[in-house]
Amino acid sequence: MKIQANAVNVLERTSNYLNSGVLKTQPAWFNVVAKHPPRKKFTREPKLINPVTGESRINSLEFKNKVNSKGLFKTRPNSQDKVVTASKLYKPAKLEYLEDQLRQLFYEQHPWERSRPKILIENSNLSGQDYNWSNIQQLGKQLDGESVIQRSLFLLKNKQTDSLMSAYDQARFEFYRIRMQQEIKEQVSVEEAEMFGSILGPSAIDFGIEKEQKVINQWKKKVIRESELLSARRANPSESWSAEEVATKENGIAEEGDMKDEIEELLL
Repeated sequence: MKIQANAVNVLERTSNYLNSGVLKTQPAWFNVVAKHPPRKKFTREPKLINPVTGESRINSLEFKNKVNSKGLFKTRPNSQDKVVTASKLYKPAKLEYLEDQLRQLFYEQHPWERSRPKILIENSNLSGQDYNWSNIQQLGKQLDGESVIQRSLFLLKNKQTDSLMSAYDQARFEFYRIRMQQEIKEQVSVEEAEMFGSILGPSAIDFGIEKEQKVINQWKKKVIRESELLSARRANPSESWSAEEVATKENGIAEEGDMKDEIEELLL
């Protein structure tokens, strides 16, 4: 505490040096520190917050001097007084940034943007220069939600819009326009490739749906087989079913279901 004590007492020591003549000229920081002196109490204590006024009451004597409705002195805080516990005393403050609020808003409105592939190195320009967000499109960086956020902040900082939401709307409309141009280019490229004889296979989404449909069909056959077997058991509750009979019945139902599927495929 010696170093801290010397640091906070710099105003008093400098004043003594000026009075005794050790220092001939007054330092430039002297008046500033005199108006805003440093703290001399380094211990952190829980604060008692008044729920009515919202003011903090560190001194417990305020409770002793207060008289309640019964005419008795209040000697301890009650349940209405909010006391900062020791677990929250040294808890750091929550950092909040404007960019995070814009990101949350954008991805709530555009949830499918999260499914696009993302490379983390895109946020840092490899050339060593910062991106110029006077345009939403940047060389070496694909168009995504981060482009909308940075473009909105650029418009707000340069006072090209009145408010944050107007800047966000303008950046969002620029994002929509470029997205539509990209989709039109992709569609034209596919049509040109098909015109020259290219055979394009199923997309990743179509491939996934096909695999999923196969599993659904197998599950459907299994459910139908078990449902027919359960109906047969309920129709003959007195009859005891052995394991072999159950297996034979299931195989017969499965073969019958396969035949139905083959007939349906032939008819189609």
